[in-house]
Amino acid sequence: MKTFKLLFLGLILLISSNVSSQVPPTLVKDSLQKLYPTVNTIGWSTDATYFVAGFQYNGFSTKVWFDNQGHWLMKQTDWQVMDEVPEAVYHTFTMGPYSTDEVLDVTLVEFPNKPAQVVVHIGEYNSETTYQLVYLTNGELINARDVTNMSNILGASTFF
Repeated sequence: MKTFKLLFLGLILLISSNVSSQVPPTLVKDSLQKLYPTVNTIGWSTDATYFVAGFQYNGFSTKVWFDNQGHWLMKQTDWQVMDEVPEAVYHTFTMGPYSTDEVLDVTLVEFPNKPAQVVVHIGEYNSETTYQLVYLTNGELINARDVTNMSNILGASTFF
């Protein structure tokens, strides 16, 4: 019985530490507030060792990654469709080998110290196969990878 109680207590501690790990430190919350002072409704999650703030901004679903010191690392704006992409990206995509595939999602990814990227998630018609195409805003395709059986294709492991 004593062993059972210790195991139960350990399980409760493990669960509570995982739940509380999604609450960001004050430094992170302050950084977000400085970057986006008008945002009120924020959902917090974690991705690897990073804190991720999710909210609506300028009509788009937005996610912002921070380290535990409050340094901004990445922002993703979910455009969903090709309407917002820079003309150079649109041209490269429509003239490229993936132009006949279905566009599933389009995301702008911005960083503090490197060029922005436009990520186009596509699917082959009549197939389960999906690809992630990564473009610089000048239209240069810098990565194309099969993401058919992958999860979190826009997460920390993709960009850091």
